[in-house]
Amino acid sequence: MRRPAPYRIRKLWPLEGEAFRRHLLRLDPETRQFRFGSAVNDDFLNAYADTARRIGTVIYGAFRGPEMCASAELRALHALGDEMAEAAFAVETAHRHQGLGSALMDRIITAAKNRGIHYLHMICARENQPMLRLGEKFGAQFRIDHGEALGEIATDPPTALSLLGEALDDTTDFVAAVLDWSRPTGQARVRR
Repeated sequence: MRRPAPYRIRKLWPLEGEAFRRHLLRLDPETRQFRFGSAVNDDFLNAYADTARRIGTVIYGAFRGPEMCASAELRALHALGDEMAEAAFAVETAHRHQGLGSALMDRIITAAKNRGIHYLHMICARENQPMLRLGEKFGAQFRIDHGEALGEIATDPPTALSLLGEALDDTTDFVAAVLDWSRPTGQARVRR
């Protein structure tokens, strides 16, 4: 999939918790509600950013310069090695309608496929039309249950080409991350 200019789509690395935190804290109240299913405050987002890199979670970001402005998470639903995971997305208001959701979804589906995840679940408010359109674009069938839209995307088994593609993307993603870390706003900070 083509990368939306002037953005870079790449995997987040363990030292980039602060970039993720800054991104989450910039989300407006409606985006926070759509992403987390209820109104959340800064304390919740700080705690979430601290635990987001748990085992089995892969995070991709859309970067404009050194700042992250959109995120996609592949989160295991149960135990590591399970065949199901959740895809969750957040795009800051000023960066919408740039194709970031599609570019991030493409990376999430490849990551799911390469980890043996057969079903990618999406849960969002039924009013969240951008998320519904994104899921449907990638084959999700949604059903409404208690005000939430529940969707599922079936993924194909991994192939040598998909594994190689992710490995090559990881290499270029890491180089881009190192370059971002050398910029003042992209530097990793140790949280005490």
